[in-house]
Amino acid sequence: MGVKTSIELTSVSKGGQLLLRQPRWADYEAWASLRQNSREHLAPWEAKWSEDHLSRRGYRQRLSVLKKLAASESAFSFHIFKNPGERLIGACNLTHITRSVSQNAKIGYWLGEGFAGHGHGRVAVTRLCSFAFDTLGLHRLEAAVRPDNERSIALLEALDFQSEGLARGYLKIDGQWHDHIIYAKLSSD
Repeated sequence: MGVKTSIELTSVSKGGQLLLRQPRWADYEAWASLRQNSREHLAPWEAKWSEDHLSRRGYRQRLSVLKKLAASESAFSFHIFKNPGERLIGACNLTHITRSVSQNAKIGYWLGEGFAGHGHGRVAVTRLCSFAFDTLGLHRLEAAVRPDNERSIALLEALDFQSEGLARGYLKIDGQWHDHIIYAKLSSD
């Protein structure tokens, strides 16, 4: 399909503009600081962090993998900046992109502590969906959310994602297997 490996997506939110941009090496300090300062906030919703999760080496390896995945159009990762050039507030991802008969992908996102609940996630996920449907031509997006993650459930439902039921022991979060509700949105929704 030939999607560029360097992509910037800009959207307007309540608090100004949001810029979604693929991660760069220059983002390391802001990313590591935001992740470290948000560790307790993120732990209930994410996989257990590796020993080198916040290290420069780990970030460099992550960037290398993300660049290869974007070049092969298997996955795209975006850092979320509030008011372009100002402040990193989170990230969103489009992963497990499949073509042929399915034309689908999975989405995920996180916002640093203090940035959730202000509409930034909704704007970022809206823009990610637009990229997936309009630019990549995908048909279906899927998101998995823990039943106790009320904010993410509200966000997905506000964006017309439909619940498809409970997947038992679906993802290992913070070292334990957890049930997740599977939500999906079609390009035709």
